[in-house]
Amino acid sequence: MASRSKASLSEESIEKLEETSVQFELLERKVLEAVKESGEAGILQKELWKRLSLDSRRGLRIIRKLEEQGLILREQVILHGRKTYIVRPALKLKKEVIIPDFLDEVPCFYCPSLAKCASGEVDFHNCPTLKRWLANE
Repeated sequence: MASRSKASLSEESIEKLEETSVQFELLERKVLEAVKESGEAGILQKELWKRLSLDSRRGLRIIRKLEEQGLILREQVILHGRKTYIVRPALKLKKEVIIPDFLDEVPCFYCPSLAKCASGEVDFHNCPTLKRWLANE
């Protein structure tokens, strides 16, 4: 009975399962790294497949996913009379962040244990430095 249910999985279901796999995530990272290395000039999609030994079907799924996330751009070009694509890293506009002056007074920003608090390793509710600062406010 189990083999019957495996056989009845649709191709779309198999692709969704594959996209959540660790192996697929590693391929995504490799594709993204290769595209970033290509710089603003980009890399031809077919060259990307060759470099990473990807079949076009799997590679295209990865490219589309990265494109949806805004990490890469895919541009149609004509090369030697044939339609192809260049893949480039997405250039994100850097916004200047203005931090209010009063945040300079918060002791957490200068605490060597900030990363531990953020990860939950240290409970900030019991931080004596934070308690003193809050009591003075």
